[in-house]
Amino acid sequence: MKLSQFHQLPVELQAVASFCNLETGQILFDRGEPVEAVYSLESGCIQLLNYTEEGLQINHYSVRPGESFAEVALFHERYVCTAIANLPSRILVLPKSAFLKALKAHPDLAETFMAQLAKRLHESKILLELRSIRSARRRVLHYLQLNVQPDGITVNLDLPLKDIADDLGLTPEALSRALKQLHKEGVIARRKQKVTLNGER
Repeated sequence: MKLSQFHQLPVELQAVASFCNLETGQILFDRGEPVEAVYSLESGCIQLLNYTEEGLQINHYSVRPGESFAEVALFHERYVCTAIANLPSRILVLPKSAFLKALKAHPDLAETFMAQLAKRLHESKILLELRSIRSARRRVLHYLQLNVQPDGITVNLDLPLKDIADDLGLTPEALSRALKQLHKEGVIARRKQKVTLNGER
């Protein structure tokens, strides 16, 4: 079961679920707004973030197609972050009360939901690990090593570089410089959105 697949949802949830389409830069919800639903991304990219009192943007993580988000809304009255579309996005809207009832009534849905939450927790721990590396070069190389394909050498950069930079806590310029440095050193080879790891030298 995939939460982003409408036809796989329990029929009672299908009856109240809906879709929302956002353009790049459009806000789905703001921090502090009353909770109405949890969401699942069918296509596009959603950035979850907060702002400091000084107006500094703090990026949490990018939501990829097939992933649910705003799950904490199930147990809060207001959203705890802001969600903005980084790309044109199509989102499945799951009303809070109906989704909670469906989780209690359908163990398979609850298991799928728990698996996604466990995956999100693991990814959040990895992001903390990556952001703790001071060198941008080492941070980017470690990110590539963590996202290598089963062949052991290929990494597909499926997200826009800006979104990867946000996840790593870098500016897009710093990410670009680090990739160019690794390429110049022969540690990686890059062709558009595909990176091949050659190993440290």
